Amino acid sequence: MIINDLQETIVRNINQQIKAGFFVYNKKPIFIKYLDKDDELGFVPNPGSHVVEQDYSGVQYKQYNYAFTIRTTHRADAKNRLFEISQYLQTLNETHDLKSENGTWRFDHLEVPSEPAEILEDLKGTVMYSMDVAVFIYTNKGVL
Repeated sequence: MIINDLQETIVRNINQQIKAGFFVYNKKPIFIKYLDKDDELGFVPNPGSHVVEQDYSGVQYKQYNYAFTIRTTHRADAKNRLFEISQYLQTLNETHDLKSENGTWRFDHLEVPSEPAEILEDLKGTVMYSMDVAVFIYTNKGVL
């Protein structure tokens, strides 16, 4: 499946950078799951993914929407971690280091349309931060 391979490739790429010590604020791996523990960074699908355009040969240009989410009591740490991920993702537009594991898609570019934002706070001071990401890829019914 395209969406699973794309999501897994992005997380694997970032986790490899974390393991290599590339990041200052991100020392823990990212998970493909919704928030269930504090201070874990999740990468999940967002609504609105769609085909942007398609040509007659069957090549489709698609946008997949995702969000990085974290629940924590450490506001500054959450914002720093998400901002650092945002900066790294922008470098992927230059390096094109995202490759499909199963050959179902080809990376074009990605956009981080907004800065990390606090979206929820409970009565105990636990906050949830989120950062949206739009990933643009090409797919084909045949071989890419």
